[in-house]
Amino acid sequence: MADPVPPPPPDDAQLDTFIRTRYALLGIDISVLPVDDPAAVMDQRRLLADGRNILRTEVRIADADVDAQFHIPVLYPAPASAWTGEVSR
Repeated sequence: MADPVPPPPPDDAQLDTFIRTRYALLGIDISVLPVDDPAAVMDQRRLLADGRNILRTEVRIADADVDAQFHIPVLYPAPASAWTGEVSR
């Protein structure tokens, strides 16, 4: 049996459709923003470009190898050491 082939990454138009759908499901209408206005605080072009960048970054992060020996930094070490049984040094 052949190894599964991953699907090709989505193009900009597919990601834009996904982003618009997600905003619509959240009840956010991005059509009220200007399409492309550098003087505006935010416009649709920049909103979609930022969304595509975030989605593509999340995929790269999710594909990263995790070192099993890595200890994640803990904000409050005392309760964490009580849960794990480790004594802080």
